[in-house]
Amino acid sequence: MDKIKTIKTIAEDLLGKMINKFEVEVEEKEGMFHVIIKADDEAPTIIGRHGETIRSLQKIMEVMLYKQLNEPVSLLVNVNDYREKQKERLEAIAADAAERVKSSRQPSYLRHFSAYERRVMHEYVTQNNEELTSYSIGEGRDRRLVIDLKENAPVTTESTIETTV
Repeated sequence: MDKIKTIKTIAEDLLGKMINKFEVEVEEKEGMFHVIIKADDEAPTIIGRHGETIRSLQKIMEVMLYKQLNEPVSLLVNVNDYREKQKERLEAIAADAAERVKSSRQPSYLRHFSAYERRVMHEYVTQNNEELTSYSIGEGRDRRLVIDLKENAPVTTESTIETTV
């Protein structure tokens, strides 16, 4: 069974129930399938408030694909370059927090971000700040990203701190 064709069919079926005009492309990059959706006027319907709908759509597609293919499929759904714009916004937030940490010498705690969003910020911090580190603490909805000086970072324990999000 062709995964790209299956993913495209599922995406088109779901989107057809949500909006009228759209185009879907599916690409595989490094084991992850990128579902690229072009939807002019109706993009906000797919993206939703703070990206809630696009994340839900991605999760629903993952569940449907697992049921159909009997294996997990990694997806990243993108609408009108929303993910690129989101990445820029997240990197700006991480850059601001990193500057606060450098000037105050105190950790910065960033809340209410998804695992994907925390990963983007973690990667930005580690690639752009040699003297800083980032890690996640907490569980579930209370999980948050911490940006801190490497010298102040606690010793990691698997149950509370995760360096890769």
